[in-house]
Amino acid sequence: MNIRRIFPLVIATASLITTYAQRSPIATPAVFPAATPALSASAAPSLKPLRILAFYNLGEDANHVAFAESAISFFSGLNGSRELKFEATADPSAMNKENLGDADVVMMLNYFPLDKKQRKAFEEYMDNGGRWIGFHKAALYREGEWPWFTRFLGGVVFADYNWPPLPTRIQVEDPLHPVCKGVPESFIAPANEWYRFSPGLRENPKVQVLASVAAESFPLGIARIFESEELPIAWANREYRMVYMNMGHGGNGLSDASQNLLFTNALQWLLAPEMPVEEKVAVAYVTSWKEAVPDPAFITHINYAFGHVNETFDGVIVDNPDRLRQIVALKKQKPSLKVLLSIGGWGSGRFSEMVAVDVLRDSFAMDCKRVVEEFGLDGIDIDWEYPTNQGPGISYAPEDTRNFTLLMRDIRKHLPDGMLLTLATAASGKFIDFKSITGYVDFVNIMTYDIGLPPFHHSGLYPSSMTGNLSCYESVLAHVRAGFPLERLVLGIPFYGKTGPDFPKGMGGYGKLIQLEEYVHCWDDVAKAPYLKDCNGKIVCTYDNPLSIGYKSRFIKDYGMKGAMYWEYEGDDENGSLRRAVYEGVFAPE
Repeated sequence: MNIRRIFPLVIATASLITTYAQRSPIATPAVFPAATPALSASAAPSLKPLRILAFYNLGEDANHVAFAESAISFFSGLNGSRELKFEATADPSAMNKENLGDADVVMMLNYFPLDKKQRKAFEEYMDNGGRWIGFHKAALYREGEWPWFTRFLGGVVFADYNWPPLPTRIQVEDPLHPVCKGVPESFIAPANEWYRFSPGLRENPKVQVLASVAAESFPLGIARIFESEELPIAWANREYRMVYMNMGHGGNGLSDASQNLLFTNALQWLLAPEMPVEEKVAVAYVTSWKEAVPDPAFITHINYAFGHVNETFDGVIVDNPDRLRQIVALKKQKPSLKVLLSIGGWGSGRFSEMVAVDVLRDSFAMDCKRVVEEFGLDGIDIDWEYPTNQGPGISYAPEDTRNFTLLMRDIRKHLPDGMLLTLATAASGKFIDFKSITGYVDFVNIMTYDIGLPPFHHSGLYPSSMTGNLSCYESVLAHVRAGFPLERLVLGIPFYGKTGPDFPKGMGGYGKLIQLEEYVHCWDDVAKAPYLKDCNGKIVCTYDNPLSIGYKSRFIKDYGMKGAMYWEYEGDDENGSLRRAVYEGVFAPE
């Protein structure tokens, strides 16, 4: 039934005074982000309230109405760091251009527009950067009924539903996505009739499936049965800022804390402002042993490689100081450019001995300050490869990880105010206690390369048959699970190829790779990574190109990461194709 009735607008205003990190995942209340860093309660009212406009229909099936009413109660009780104005209306005519104009998020609880003018208003709202979360009945369209919405939903239409509603185990598919933050890997969702959509969502590369019905839940239903099949229940379309949730049947639909966390995370993500441009980074590692002067136009930060722990374990040695001064001089050309000294690198030792002794560690930290001031630097990057690891043939000790934290503390203590402290970390996310360093470090550069040798990618974005044990996605996830904030992680990109034993030596840089004509240039569409095959069909080299960097840039934006870094500048071609792709990918508007 679709009975149209007009009801007064329900308005709820809540003062948001806590931060998300301070709360445990309970059913309610939830919290929302500030548009600026944490504000005091007195400062919060100066910000425009976040307006949530929710639509529902009291003429629907009683179970759909019960869900809508419980959802209104739930969402109107949320609190956090911003003022929230929650409005719920059963008046379909409220779906108009004027009313939608200043809505931060539009929510459809058990409602979908049937009127052409209402549909047009919603289309224009979303096409102009609007944000939407829909539940259950909001997507009950069949083939041809609303072509725009079909594309918006991910290219699918409603096909069928199971019966009766049953509690169902849900599997989180994208634990890295902010919508899934803190949600258990699997949980039992309250009883729901689950909608099946056609064709399969995974056929659309623009769709991010966030959660699905777990395989163990099938067959699903008694009278109307879903056999073992693909059944996503939460997803996003990358072309829009939107989330669809399959849940929405019955008044008990918000009785589970895990499911409620999924809901509140989704709304939090939709409300979160995009990272300001001035906070994003495109970091280039520039070496001491090369001669080219970098073009700062497509760089925000240069990490100069390298400095080292000195022979007495109490200070810093800088490789080729004149070269460093040359790099720092680029700040005259681009005043916003940041230049840091990267201390370490593969095979650079003496870290373990230095951090183990309080006086040596403190002296080293003080000398970092000296180097920053002497060369006019903007900070220090520590590239210890790796604490507790003997792989590169340097000294190590079981206490390295604990002492590494102390080193971060001491460097931060001695660095002048406003100076940066960053890290280069292993792709695995091992060797460092990330939770303990979050208060000292500005951001982390993940070395998401050298992960594998041919026939495996050394920097594949997503897991595939060619990524071996680790992909960039899994690397970032490992860092998040280790306790470092996603929004302060920087994705590493190689400007060189990783080659096998049958590949000519000295051909590792991208600028040289693209000139090779005797090899077949191939593409792994799962990992989003290029590679080379020889005349015998053997995989001999894996690398990155502008296309793969484009996918990595999209990944950085989708997950709210801080930016990208690359090793190293001179691996690029003469046109600067890779550094342009990095910069434009990170900084291009949505």
